Amino acid sequence: MNSSYIIIGMLILSILAPFVALYAVKLAKEKKHLQHKKLQQRLFFVCATGVLLLELQIRLSGGSGTLVKDSTYLHTNFFKITLWVHIIGAVLTYLVWGYTIFKSKAQAKKRNLPGQFSFSHRKLGYFVIFGLFYTAITASMVCAMAFFMN
Repeated sequence: MNSSYIIIGMLILSILAPFVALYAVKLAKEKKHLQHKKLQQRLFFVCATGVLLLELQIRLSGGSGTLVKDSTYLHTNFFKITLWVHIIGAVLTYLVWGYTIFKSKAQAKKRNLPGQFSFSHRKLGYFVIFGLFYTAITASMVCAMAFFMN
């Protein structure tokens, strides 16, 4: 598969993900908890799969340097810093998102939802939505410098 399809697809997914997550919050506020849960789990699965495909494509193509070798921004400090803060923010967001999903699943099995974890769940969820917006913005910046602004 052409690497540009995966890159563009992941960029689109990154931009859409925070809005879908906000819709899931709306469902929770409407007491549609089952739909909220299903949407969050599916969104996480799709996004995590997208990240894995992107990482696989990067590795198979010879590393990220190979993909962005034609970028005039490759050797600038701004690009390097933006790339690293994107990666760190995205990884942190996905780790917290995964933790929230799996911890919520465990609490639901114990019939502890709603309960004490609900407050933490809400705070973690808003952290994830902020992180998804952050990831979308920084991914857009990285892609623009790496592929679109040459």
